[in-house]
Amino acid sequence: MIRTLFYRLPRLTALAILIALAGGLGAILTLTRQEDPVLVERFGFVLTTMPGADAERVEALITEPIEAALRELPEIDELDSTSRANISQVSINIDENLSAAEVDDAWTLIRQQVEVARANLPVEATIPEIERVYVGATTLLVALVWEDETEPELAIMSRMAQNLRDDFQNLTGTEEVQIYGLPEEEISVAFDLDALGASGLSVRDAASLIAAAAFGAITNRKA
Repeated sequence: MIRTLFYRLPRLTALAILIALAGGLGAILTLTRQEDPVLVERFGFVLTTMPGADAERVEALITEPIEAALRELPEIDELDSTSRANISQVSINIDENLSAAEVDDAWTLIRQQVEVARANLPVEATIPEIERVYVGATTLLVALVWEDETEPELAIMSRMAQNLRDDFQNLTGTEEVQIYGLPEEEISVAFDLDALGASGLSVRDAASLIAAAAFGAITNRKA
């Protein structure tokens, strides 16, 4: 019936088409748009280390208390945890129905709850680090390639990547620069059990001292 109506009244057909075009043009002109849209940081994690502890101890003494404190917050939609030897990570997903301002408030509450849980953590555990996962559009990707025929000098490439990151970070308008693929450095420590016994330290005590020194060095470098 509608088909015959537009067929019998061509002026009505033209008017409907003009209204549709005007509405579409008005929507295009008034639609909010960004080249690089800003997304709300609803994801993050809490990272805590406890040198010398196996996965079961990390789960019972660190992960579970932090999870219990965070589950009291209705702003959190989902929690997921991973407990390994020496390391606890609790991943956080904030409710997607919250506004940007409410998400910022939620992160404040998360810090408060983690601080409450920290009072019940073992003294050997490090201070829990709360990281908000950055969500944004990548404007530029730069790759460093080793073109010499010799084996790649990973230390040199790592230093060049860090220098390039610093240069980009100093450019006006740069929000964040991240490096991917850096080789991980590893330091192996072999204990002289006789020397440890003579000093009155256990292997766990020595591991805790090394972890505390490493954490202090990282903190000073960040500062």
